This record gives sequence, structure tokens and C-alpha cells, in this order.
Amino acid sequence: MQWVWILSMAVGWLLPAGAQTQPVERPPVERNLAALKAVADPLSEAIAEQNALSKELKSATSDERKQELTARIEAEKERVKQLRGNFRDIVGGSEAAEYESKADDEKSLGLQEQVSEVLQPLVSALREPTSQLREMEELRAKLAEWESRKGKAERVLERIRNLEKQAEDERVKSELATARRLWEGRQAEASGQVEVLAVQVEERERHTPSLWQAVSGMFKGFWKTRGLNVLFAIAAALVVYFGIRRLYKWVREWIPLTRKSRNSLVGRASDILSIGLALIFAIIIVLLVFYIRGDWLLLTLAAVLLISAIWAGKNALPPYIEQIRTLLNLGSVREGERLIYRNLPWRVKSLGFYTILSNPNLEGGELRVPLVEVMRMVSRDADEKEPWFPNKADDWVILEGDNYGKVIRQTPEQVVLLKLGGSLKTYQIDEYLSLSPENLSRGFRVSSTFGIDYRHQAIATSDVLEILGSALGKRLYEEFGREHVRSVSVEFKAAASSSLDYEILVDFNGELASRYRFIRRLIQRICVDVCNGHGWTIPFTQVTVHQAE
Repeated sequence: MQWVWILSMAVGWLLPAGAQTQPVERPPVERNLAALKAVADPLSEAIAEQNALSKELKSATSDERKQELTARIEAEKERVKQLRGNFRDIVGGSEAAEYESKADDEKSLGLQEQVSEVLQPLVSALREPTSQLREMEELRAKLAEWESRKGKAERVLERIRNLEKQAEDERVKSELATARRLWEGRQAEASGQVEVLAVQVEERERHTPSLWQAVSGMFKGFWKTRGLNVLFAIAAALVVYFGIRRLYKWVREWIPLTRKSRNSLVGRASDILSIGLALIFAIIIVLLVFYIRGDWLLLTLAAVLLISAIWAGKNALPPYIEQIRTLLNLGSVREGERLIYRNLPWRVKSLGFYTILSNPNLEGGELRVPLVEVMRMVSRDADEKEPWFPNKADDWVILEGDNYGKVIRQTPEQVVLLKLGGSLKTYQIDEYLSLSPENLSRGFRVSSTFGIDYRHQAIATSDVLEILGSALGKRLYEEFGREHVRSVSVEFKAAASSSLDYEILVDFNGELASRYRFIRRLIQRICVDVCNGHGWTIPFTQVTVHQAE
């Protein structure tokens, strides 16, 4: 009958407006009473049927009849339970469903609790700094929930009392009384919980520390326990690591095989092996410190990090094989050899995770280059006389474009040139090398051209050569000293269009490099003085014009 009434109500609501009779809107109390009566009738019948079957079961004699009656009684019990639940659902409304749903949610936290037990040390450490704040929030949430339940229970009781005032059927009144007692108990429970939680919240708020006190207390607690354990572990790891490294160096000095050849394959392999063993023992001592100190949280974290590193290393190790070969001095770059890096030659001073490259001719001529970058290069044996840079500091150089000066600073990035007169010219290293610097400080040659008139053609290849060469040698020796002038040579160069030209070649040592331009001017002046002394004519460019007839 209950479902018939509900179905009829649903059909009535779904019918279009024109097909319905004039609907009469009933008050909620009357509608609820009608629904309760529709459930109370079959409920009373089910209870009566259950009582009748129970009496019949007592008087039954055969086993088959008893089994049949027992089955029917169980079915009627189930029916009574279902009808009574429907009755209480109608009485409680939506508040009853919400009231029960929260309790069901709280019971479904079993799996979460089990997971937290597995990770208890880590979870406890993460929860501990904010435990008071979270407990306070949980208390407030529980207080709000029980206040909500209390309000729902009061609304349900109010509904039941209204229904009891207007109910006439005794069976309905009996069930309403049962429901009222249930909800009165729930209201009392909620009221008690609200009072208790309100007192707890008030006490917690009174004793809750300020933010500064909480933060400072958290740091103090950390350094008294886990912070001290971390310091002990780090100190122990450093002692073990450097102790093993120092012990290895001492042992290596006493082993003939590694003492004779430090850069051999055996020596480098033992170096890498010693580093690996030192790291392994350092990690083991960290775990032992945490274990001895009983700090299961840090021990768990260290173990998780170690396992993660091993797992990651399984896939990350192959790319490092080439680096290991290079460290063993078996790669394309080898220690003590020469390579080109950033357009400059460098000597591989030492191979390591950071390789040291050196250039003896540069200020600050040592670079730390990552091994990954060095692996892409190729080195070769260097000759002892092979230069590492075109010049050194304090050398005099001349560049393309007739730039001339003294190098006062050269680094891997730039070269600073002091020009005559005191001005400084700075070149980036690539720009400087592109100008093909000529180093004069190791010795240099001055080449100059001088010509005389064709009227002296008869003595041009005899007397003029001898007189001019002798005069140049004498004057240059007097000016600079014989030790600085290596050679003087005057040669007939060419019969030019307007003059007979001579090539003057004079070699000097590097100490006169600062007077390079002065020497060129001096040679021309000596030649002019010789011509004046012997009456030789110095020609000028002539243009002859022939007039057509």
C-alpha cells in the first residue's frame, strides 16, 4: 500500500496541467500524516502476522512445519524492519539521512589509518609541527558538526510533536512515540557533545601559544633532537670520507706501482675506486648514526633517498661511462697534452670532474672546465718549443693596419696594448688574434726603399751600393751599438719609372722594439745625408707629355 500511494502521488505530479483535477495543496503536517498512515497499516499487519506465526510455531509438532513457519517469521521480521525504517525516514526527513551519513563517513577511514601506520614516522614528523593547530581545527569542526546535528534533531522532534497532536490512529501514535524517544536520545547526545566540545575549544584557545612561540618552539625542538642527529651524521660522514681519502694517499705513496706512475691506468682506476669507497662508507656511517640515535624518521628518509638514488642511477649510469673513460685517461683528451679551447691553446693540467686547463703565457691562465665539455674535445702531444700565445706581457707587437704598441696585459678574455704617447687600446682575444700580431721583442727587421736619379746610372750597381751600405752600418752602430744591430744590407731593387731603387734591410734584436718607427725614419734620413754628401740627386715623380704632330 505504501508504494501504491507513492506511485499515485508521482503520477499525479507528472500529469500535465490540463489533465489534472483541481489540485488541493495540503499542509505539510497533513501530508506527512497521510504518508505515515499508509506505512503504519502494513506495519501493523506485519507485526500482527509475525506474532501469529510465532504462536503457531510454538504449537507446531512437525519439523517441516517448524521450518516453514521459521522462514515466514524471518521474512515478516525483515518486512517489519523495512517498514519501520520507512516510517522513521518519513518522520526524520532529510535531517535523518544527513545525521547518519556523517557517522558512516567517519567509519570509512579504516584504510587511511592503515596507510598512516605504515608511514607512521614520516607522517608523525610532518604532522607534529602543526598538531596543535590541527587539533584546534578538528575540535571546531566537531563542534560545528554536533551543533548541526543538535539543530536537526530539534527540527525532527518539532515535526514529530506536531504530528502527534494531529494524529488520531493509535498505531500511528505508538510509532510516533517510539520515533520521538529515538530523536530525544539523539538530541540529548548532541547537546552533551556540544557542551563538552565547547569547553575543550575554550581551554585550547586559552593555552594555545602565539605564532612566534610556536615557531621558536618548533625550531628549538628540532635542534635538540633531529637537528643534533643531522649534525652528528654530517660530521661522522665527513670524518670517514676525508679519513679514507687521506689513508688512501698515504698508502699510494708506499705502493711502488702507483708511486712510479701517477697518471697510469692503475693509478687513475685506484683514485676513482677510492672516491667511490669513501662515499659508500660515508653513507653507511650516516645510516648507523641515525640507527644508534634511534631517529627512525631520519633513518627512513635517508633510506628512501638512497633507494631513489640507486633506482635513478640504474638509468642514468650509461651516459657517464664516457666520463669514467676520460677520468681514467683513456678518452680523446688526456692529461699533459695540448688542446684548443675558445680559439686558444691550453695544456690539460689535470683531469677530473672539473678539468684544469692552463696557458703559461696568459695572466689568470687557468680555467676550470666541466668534464662534460672537455669530453667533446681532442688533445695531442705538444712540442717543447711550441708557443702557447703569439707574445707575452711587455712584448712589443705590430698588428695589421700598422697598429703598434707594447702589450701590458693579456688574459684569456682580452689584450691591452700601450701605444706610443700613452694611450691604451683594448682588444678582445678573438679580435686580437685575427689581426695577426707580429712580435718584435724577439728580434725584427726593418725594410726600407730608397731611390736615386737615373743620371747616376753608371755607378748605381757598384759605388752607390758600397757607399750607402757603409754609411748606414756606421751610423746605425753609432746610434744603437753594434750588439743591437745584427746585420745591415743594401741591395739594388729595381729600375723604376723615375728612379733607381735600393732595398735596405736591417736586422735588430728585440731590445730596440720600442724604437721601431724611429728606426724606419732614421734609415731614410741617413740615406738622404749620404746623397747630399756625394751630390747624388734624389728624383721625384716625373710625367712626360708627348705632343702629337
